[in-house]
This record gives sequence, C-alpha cells and structure tokens, in this order.
Amino acid sequence: MSAEKPENFIYRPGERAPASGVYSVRHLARHRPQHEAIVIRGEELPACRTCKGAVQYRLLKETDHIHHDWDLAGPVPAGPEEKPPGYDSVRAFPRFDIDLPVAVSDSGDAKTPLTLRGHTKDLSEGGMAAVIASRLPGHRKTFAIRLPASAGGRHIQLQARLRYRSGMRHGFEFVRVSPTDRQAIRELCARG
Repeated sequence: MSAEKPENFIYRPGERAPASGVYSVRHLARHRPQHEAIVIRGEELPACRTCKGAVQYRLLKETDHIHHDWDLAGPVPAGPEEKPPGYDSVRAFPRFDIDLPVAVSDSGDAKTPLTLRGHTKDLSEGGMAAVIASRLPGHRKTFAIRLPASAGGRHIQLQARLRYRSGMRHGFEFVRVSPTDRQAIRELCARG
C-alpha cells in the first residue's frame, strides 16, 4: 500500500484521474508551456494532439465536483438491494456486482487494530459496498481494506472512508489509490 498522496504521482494519458481538481499539464515535446486544467475524478486523461502520449499530469489542488459531493449527490437511504433510479449517472466509476472476501481494519493509531471480515456486494475503481456482520467502530472514519489477489497474484491493500452504513451493509470510498492498485481493481472488476 502506498502512503503517497495523489499529488505526488505523475499521471499519463489513458489513466483515470484519481481526484477532481486542478492538474498541471506538462507537454514533453515542449510545443507549448506547462499549463493547468480542471479534471473530474474518473475521467480518462487525454493525449495531446501534437505530442500524443508524451504528456504528464500532476494534481495541484484537489476539490470535489458537485456531482461527487456526498451531501449534494449522495445516495438516498434505501433498502439493501434498492438503488435510486438514475443514480449510476453520478458515479465516477461503474459498479460491478462482485462477491469477494474482504478484510476491514481500523486504520487509526490503535496498537492492536480491529480486523473484521465480510464480503463485497459491489466493487468499482472508486469504492465498494460490503456486508460485514460486526459493527465498525463509529469514531473512525478511515479503514484499511484488503481485497483478495488480483490477476497479478498479490493482495490489494487500500485506504477507504466509511461513507454510509445500513444494517450490515457498509459503503466505502477508496482514498489515495496508486496506479498499480487501481489497475489491480480494474482486473478484478473485469473478471467479475
């Protein structure tokens, strides 16, 4: 698991933006000076018409897009299998119905972190819904998530925010996902 922040990563054309915000765009062919652009989380970063794939993106300032703001576009409380009509249109990443074992650990500074086991109900590059029989500690907001081995043969370790809880169903939003882990999640979703 990488402890680096998204703004410490260099992104390339074809990768998906990890966060909405202002990005620095550097053209390696130097046909124009470095400039800034607003990019929405989940959008595929484009190649340049002149330099093609010789472009680098770096996050300068993260900000929420109004459609990704939890209070303004979050889900309406619903039953376990109900989804509000049209809600998928505000998601940055498509969700896949995937049932995988998952381990959720308290990522606070406790000496012995509490680890709970459950299984996913759906998975996307940006988060997941999981059924966990035990109640997660209410005072924590971030957790370590461990998903099973991807096609590359290693477990995926992620940081996630608890976004909602309804009975045993918990919704998590992944934070600071490295390009390697994002690719591993894509592979899991493709196999789903």
